[in-house]
Amino acid sequence: MNFQVEVIKFIQSFSNSFLDVFFEFLTLFGEETILVLLAAFIFLSVDKNKGYKLIFTIASGTCFNALIKNIVKFDRPIGIEGIVSNRVETATGYSFPSGHTQATSTFWTSLSIIVKNKSLYVFSAILITLVAISRLYLGVHWPTDVIFGALFGVLWAILIGKVFDYIQKNKNYKLLVGSSLVFVILTILLGDNDFYKSAGLLLGLSIGYVIEDKYVNLSIDMTKRNKSITYVVLIVGLLIIKSGLKLIFPQTLIFSMIRYFLVGFWAFGITPVIAIKLKKD
Repeated sequence: MNFQVEVIKFIQSFSNSFLDVFFEFLTLFGEETILVLLAAFIFLSVDKNKGYKLIFTIASGTCFNALIKNIVKFDRPIGIEGIVSNRVETATGYSFPSGHTQATSTFWTSLSIIVKNKSLYVFSAILITLVAISRLYLGVHWPTDVIFGALFGVLWAILIGKVFDYIQKNKNYKLLVGSSLVFVILTILLGDNDFYKSAGLLLGLSIGYVIEDKYVNLSIDMTKRNKSITYVVLIVGLLIIKSGLKLIFPQTLIFSMIRYFLVGFWAFGITPVIAIKLKKD
Protein backbone atom coordinates (compact mmCIF):
# COMPACT_ATOMS: atom_id res chain seq x y z
CA MET A 1 0.00 0.00 0.00
CA ASN A 2 2.83 2.43 0.88
CA PHE A 3 4.44 1.77 -2.50
CA GLN A 4 1.16 2.56 -4.26
CA VAL A 5 0.81 5.78 -2.28
CA GLU A 6 4.31 6.79 -3.35
CA VAL A 7 3.53 6.05 -7.01
CA ILE A 8 0.51 8.38 -6.90
CA LYS A 9 2.52 11.05 -5.07
CA PHE A 10 5.27 10.79 -7.69
CA ILE A 11 2.80 11.25 -10.56
CA GLN A 12 1.14 14.16 -8.76
CA SER A 13 4.52 15.80 -8.19
CA PHE A 14 4.37 16.87 -11.85
CA SER A 15 1.04 18.61 -11.27
CA ASN A 16 0.44 21.92 -13.03
CA SER A 17 -2.53 23.78 -14.51
CA PHE A 18 -1.96 22.37 -18.01
CA LEU A 19 -1.81 18.76 -16.83
CA ASP A 20 -4.85 19.34 -14.63
CA VAL A 21 -6.92 20.27 -17.67
CA PHE A 22 -5.26 17.63 -19.87
CA PHE A 23 -5.95 14.69 -17.56
CA GLU A 24 -9.43 15.89 -16.61
CA PHE A 25 -10.20 15.94 -20.33
CA LEU A 26 -8.62 12.52 -20.93
CA THR A 27 -10.60 10.87 -18.16
CA LEU A 28 -13.79 11.72 -20.11
CA PHE A 29 -12.78 9.03 -22.63
CA GLY A 30 -13.40 6.44 -19.93
CA GLU A 31 -16.90 7.64 -19.10
CA GLU A 32 -19.76 5.42 -20.13
CA THR A 33 -21.85 8.16 -21.75
CA ILE A 34 -19.07 9.12 -24.19
CA LEU A 35 -18.40 5.50 -25.15
CA VAL A 36 -22.12 4.75 -25.60
CA LEU A 37 -22.45 7.75 -27.94
CA LEU A 38 -19.41 6.65 -29.96
CA ALA A 39 -20.78 3.12 -30.27
CA ALA A 40 -24.23 4.46 -31.15
CA PHE A 41 -22.69 6.62 -33.88
CA ILE A 42 -21.02 3.53 -35.36
CA PHE A 43 -24.32 1.64 -35.01
CA LEU A 44 -26.29 4.29 -36.88
CA SER A 45 -23.73 5.53 -39.39
CA VAL A 46 -21.09 2.88 -40.10
CA ASP A 47 -22.11 -0.70 -39.31
CA LYS A 48 -25.00 -1.53 -36.99
CA ASN A 49 -23.74 -5.02 -36.06
CA LYS A 50 -20.26 -3.76 -35.20
CA GLY A 51 -21.74 -0.84 -33.31
CA TYR A 52 -23.95 -3.10 -31.23
CA LYS A 53 -21.08 -5.50 -30.61
CA LEU A 54 -19.12 -2.57 -29.18
CA ILE A 55 -21.92 -1.34 -26.94
CA PHE A 56 -22.82 -4.83 -25.70
CA THR A 57 -19.17 -5.46 -24.83
CA ILE A 58 -18.91 -2.14 -22.97
CA ALA A 59 -22.21 -2.50 -21.09
CA SER A 60 -21.57 -6.09 -20.02
CA GLY A 61 -18.00 -5.13 -19.07
CA THR A 62 -19.34 -2.34 -16.87
CA CYS A 63 -21.55 -4.88 -15.11
CA PHE A 64 -18.57 -7.19 -14.64
CA ASN A 65 -16.57 -4.28 -13.23
CA ALA A 66 -19.33 -3.44 -10.73
CA LEU A 67 -19.53 -7.11 -9.73
CA ILE A 68 -15.79 -7.34 -9.02
CA LYS A 69 -15.85 -4.05 -7.10
CA ASN A 70 -18.61 -5.34 -4.83
CA ILE A 71 -16.77 -8.58 -4.20
CA VAL A 72 -13.34 -7.06 -3.49
CA LYS A 73 -14.65 -3.87 -1.78
CA PHE A 74 -11.33 -2.03 -1.92
CA ASP A 75 -11.38 1.59 -0.76
CA ARG A 76 -10.14 4.45 -2.94
CA PRO A 77 -7.10 6.62 -2.12
CA ILE A 78 -9.43 9.58 -1.55
CA GLY A 79 -8.63 11.16 1.81
CA ILE A 80 -5.19 9.56 2.13
CA GLU A 81 -2.66 12.04 3.52
CA GLY A 82 -0.46 13.51 0.80
CA ILE A 83 -2.79 12.54 -2.07
CA VAL A 84 -4.86 15.22 -3.80
CA SER A 85 -8.12 13.89 -5.28
CA ASN A 86 -9.98 15.73 -8.06
CA ARG A 87 -13.14 14.98 -10.05
CA VAL A 88 -14.29 12.80 -7.17
CA GLU A 89 -17.81 12.94 -8.62
CA THR A 90 -16.57 10.43 -11.23
CA ALA A 91 -15.23 8.17 -8.49
CA THR A 92 -18.32 6.34 -7.29
CA GLY A 93 -18.33 3.01 -5.52
CA TYR A 94 -15.28 0.95 -4.65
CA SER A 95 -11.84 1.26 -6.18
CA PHE A 96 -10.77 -2.08 -7.69
CA PRO A 97 -10.69 -2.37 -10.65
CA SER A 98 -10.80 1.06 -12.29
CA GLY A 99 -14.07 1.42 -14.20
CA HIS A 100 -12.80 4.24 -16.43
CA THR A 101 -9.66 2.33 -17.38
CA GLN A 102 -11.55 -0.90 -17.97
CA ALA A 103 -14.24 0.78 -20.09
CA THR A 104 -11.61 2.53 -22.21
CA SER A 105 -9.65 -0.70 -22.58
CA THR A 106 -12.78 -2.68 -23.48
CA PHE A 107 -14.01 -0.20 -26.10
CA TRP A 108 -10.74 0.48 -27.89
CA THR A 109 -9.55 -3.13 -27.77
CA SER A 110 -12.87 -4.28 -29.19
CA LEU A 111 -12.80 -1.59 -31.89
CA SER A 112 -9.20 -2.48 -32.79
CA ILE A 113 -10.11 -6.16 -33.14
CA ILE A 114 -13.07 -5.27 -35.36
CA VAL A 115 -11.15 -2.83 -37.60
CA LYS A 116 -7.86 -4.78 -37.60
CA ASN A 117 -5.70 -1.72 -38.19
CA LYS A 118 -2.16 -1.50 -36.76
CA SER A 119 -2.32 2.26 -36.32
CA LEU A 120 -5.56 1.92 -34.35
CA TYR A 121 -3.95 -0.71 -32.10
CA VAL A 122 -1.14 1.74 -31.31
CA PHE A 123 -3.56 4.64 -30.76
CA SER A 124 -5.73 2.45 -28.51
CA ALA A 125 -2.77 1.34 -26.39
CA ILE A 126 -1.65 4.96 -25.93
CA LEU A 127 -5.16 6.18 -25.05
CA ILE A 128 -5.74 3.34 -22.56
CA THR A 129 -2.41 4.13 -20.89
CA LEU A 130 -3.18 7.85 -20.70
CA VAL A 131 -6.65 7.28 -19.22
CA ALA A 132 -5.09 4.94 -16.64
CA ILE A 133 -2.51 7.61 -15.73
CA SER A 134 -5.28 10.22 -15.53
CA ARG A 135 -7.02 8.22 -12.80
CA LEU A 136 -3.78 8.15 -10.79
CA TYR A 137 -3.04 11.82 -11.46
CA LEU A 138 -6.54 12.74 -10.28
CA GLY A 139 -5.96 10.70 -7.12
CA VAL A 140 -9.06 8.52 -7.41
CA HIS A 141 -7.46 5.11 -8.02
CA TRP A 142 -4.54 2.96 -6.94
CA PRO A 143 -1.97 1.68 -9.49
CA THR A 144 -3.29 -1.88 -9.11
CA ASP A 145 -6.78 -0.62 -9.96
CA VAL A 146 -5.76 0.75 -13.35
CA ILE A 147 -3.39 -2.11 -14.20
CA PHE A 148 -6.06 -4.75 -13.65
CA GLY A 149 -8.74 -2.50 -15.16
CA ALA A 150 -6.75 -2.35 -18.40
CA LEU A 151 -6.08 -6.10 -18.31
CA PHE A 152 -9.71 -7.02 -17.59
CA GLY A 153 -10.81 -4.70 -20.40
CA VAL A 154 -8.62 -6.44 -22.97
CA LEU A 155 -9.67 -9.92 -21.85
CA TRP A 156 -13.35 -8.94 -21.72
CA ALA A 157 -13.22 -7.46 -25.23
CA ILE A 158 -11.76 -10.71 -26.58
CA LEU A 159 -14.09 -13.04 -24.65
CA ILE A 160 -17.38 -11.19 -25.10
CA GLY A 161 -16.52 -10.39 -28.69
CA LYS A 162 -16.51 -14.12 -29.41
CA VAL A 163 -19.69 -14.66 -27.39
CA PHE A 164 -21.48 -11.92 -29.30
CA ASP A 165 -20.30 -13.31 -32.65
CA TYR A 166 -21.90 -16.62 -31.63
CA ILE A 167 -25.14 -14.87 -30.57
CA GLN A 168 -25.26 -12.89 -33.79
CA LYS A 169 -24.50 -15.84 -36.05
CA ASN A 170 -27.09 -18.11 -34.42
CA LYS A 171 -29.66 -15.41 -33.59
CA ASN A 172 -29.54 -16.67 -30.02
CA TYR A 173 -31.66 -13.94 -28.47
CA LYS A 174 -32.36 -16.04 -25.37
CA LEU A 175 -28.65 -16.12 -24.50
CA LEU A 176 -28.38 -12.37 -25.06
CA VAL A 177 -31.33 -11.39 -22.86
CA GLY A 178 -30.68 -14.22 -20.40
CA SER A 179 -27.11 -13.08 -19.71
CA SER A 180 -28.43 -9.57 -19.09
CA LEU A 181 -31.03 -10.90 -16.64
CA VAL A 182 -28.26 -12.71 -14.73
CA PHE A 183 -26.60 -9.35 -14.09
CA VAL A 184 -29.97 -7.88 -13.04
CA ILE A 185 -30.42 -10.66 -10.47
CA LEU A 186 -26.87 -10.17 -9.16
CA THR A 187 -27.58 -6.45 -8.93
CA ILE A 188 -30.63 -6.97 -6.75
CA LEU A 189 -28.64 -9.31 -4.50
CA LEU A 190 -25.70 -6.92 -4.12
CA GLY A 191 -27.67 -3.65 -4.09
CA ASP A 192 -24.99 -1.33 -5.48
CA ASN A 193 -26.11 1.87 -7.25
CA ASP A 194 -23.56 1.65 -10.08
CA PHE A 195 -24.46 -2.00 -10.59
CA TYR A 196 -28.16 -1.09 -10.88
CA LYS A 197 -27.36 1.46 -13.60
CA SER A 198 -25.10 -0.90 -15.56
CA ALA A 199 -27.49 -3.85 -15.40
CA GLY A 200 -30.45 -1.68 -16.41
CA LEU A 201 -28.52 -0.30 -19.37
CA LEU A 202 -27.43 -3.77 -20.49
CA LEU A 203 -30.97 -5.17 -20.31
CA GLY A 204 -32.39 -2.18 -22.23
CA LEU A 205 -29.72 -2.55 -24.91
CA SER A 206 -30.33 -6.28 -25.22
CA ILE A 207 -34.11 -6.06 -25.57
CA GLY A 208 -33.73 -3.09 -27.91
CA TYR A 209 -31.33 -5.07 -30.08
CA VAL A 210 -33.68 -8.07 -30.28
CA ILE A 211 -36.55 -5.84 -31.40
CA GLU A 212 -34.37 -4.02 -33.94
CA ASP A 213 -32.84 -7.20 -35.34
CA LYS A 214 -36.11 -9.14 -35.59
CA TYR A 215 -38.63 -6.49 -36.55
CA VAL A 216 -36.93 -3.24 -37.63
CA ASN A 217 -33.79 -4.33 -39.49
CA LEU A 218 -32.31 -0.85 -39.82
CA SER A 219 -30.18 -0.11 -42.87
CA ILE A 220 -27.53 2.59 -42.48
CA ASP A 221 -28.05 3.49 -46.14
CA MET A 222 -29.54 6.89 -45.27
CA THR A 223 -28.89 10.41 -46.50
CA LYS A 224 -26.49 12.56 -44.48
CA ARG A 225 -29.44 14.72 -43.48
CA ASN A 226 -31.41 11.77 -42.10
CA LYS A 227 -28.34 10.40 -40.32
CA SER A 228 -27.77 13.79 -38.69
CA ILE A 229 -31.41 14.05 -37.62
CA THR A 230 -31.33 10.50 -36.24
CA TYR A 231 -28.22 11.22 -34.19
CA VAL A 232 -29.74 14.43 -32.81
CA VAL A 233 -32.89 12.49 -31.87
CA LEU A 234 -30.71 9.90 -30.15
CA ILE A 235 -28.75 12.46 -28.12
CA VAL A 236 -31.79 14.54 -27.15
CA GLY A 237 -33.67 11.41 -26.11
CA LEU A 238 -30.74 10.19 -24.03
CA LEU A 239 -30.43 13.56 -22.28
CA ILE A 240 -34.15 13.67 -21.49
CA ILE A 241 -34.18 10.13 -20.13
CA LYS A 242 -30.86 10.25 -18.29
CA SER A 243 -31.15 13.74 -16.81
CA GLY A 244 -34.81 14.72 -17.16
CA LEU A 245 -36.28 11.58 -15.63
CA LYS A 246 -33.77 11.84 -12.81
CA LEU A 247 -35.63 14.95 -11.67
CA ILE A 248 -38.99 13.18 -11.84
CA PHE A 249 -38.28 9.63 -10.66
CA PRO A 250 -37.88 8.82 -6.96
CA GLN A 251 -34.21 8.58 -5.95
CA THR A 252 -34.26 4.82 -5.41
CA LEU A 253 -32.10 2.05 -6.83
CA ILE A 254 -34.91 0.38 -8.77
CA PHE A 255 -35.86 3.64 -10.49
CA SER A 256 -32.19 4.19 -11.29
CA MET A 257 -32.21 0.81 -13.03
CA ILE A 258 -35.43 1.67 -14.90
CA ARG A 259 -33.97 4.98 -16.08
CA TYR A 260 -30.86 3.33 -17.49
CA PHE A 261 -32.96 0.55 -18.99
CA LEU A 262 -34.84 3.26 -20.90
CA VAL A 263 -31.52 4.81 -22.00
CA GLY A 264 -30.46 1.52 -23.59
CA PHE A 265 -33.88 0.78 -25.05
CA TRP A 266 -34.15 4.28 -26.53
CA ALA A 267 -30.73 3.98 -28.19
CA PHE A 268 -31.21 0.58 -29.80
CA GLY A 269 -34.95 -0.10 -29.74
CA ILE A 270 -36.65 3.25 -30.44
CA THR A 271 -34.07 5.31 -32.35
CA PRO A 272 -33.80 2.74 -35.20
CA VAL A 273 -37.60 2.89 -35.63
CA ILE A 274 -37.39 6.68 -35.96
CA ALA A 275 -34.53 6.28 -38.45
CA ILE A 276 -36.65 3.93 -40.58
CA LYS A 277 -39.53 6.40 -40.48
CA LEU A 278 -37.24 9.22 -41.65
CA LYS A 279 -35.93 7.06 -44.47
CA LYS A 280 -39.44 6.30 -45.73
CA ASP A 281 -40.43 9.95 -45.62
